[in-house]
Amino acid sequence: MSAAFPIVITLNRPVRFGDDDITELKLREPLAGDFRALTEPFDLFTCSFNLAAELAGVPASVIDRLGLDDTQAVIEAVNPFLFWFR
Repeated sequence: MSAAFPIVITLNRPVRFGDDDITELKLREPLAGDFRALTEPFDLFTCSFNLAAELAGVPASVIDRLGLDDTQAVIEAVNPFLFWFR
């Protein structure tokens, strides 16, 4: 699998986190240990959201507040990493 890192997702709707407005997520290249965040291996959405939070270095609560368009962009960015090892 080859992808250019970081994968940058510009959010259509910024997410407020503390005093900051998060306007983009930068997903770094996954490492083997990142897959430990996948606590529900048969729940694709949970895996996608946990991995996105891990790779972007943001709390899961930020991912939880994404709008639909941004959620779709995150899922499209991280799901290829979930399927390569199946």
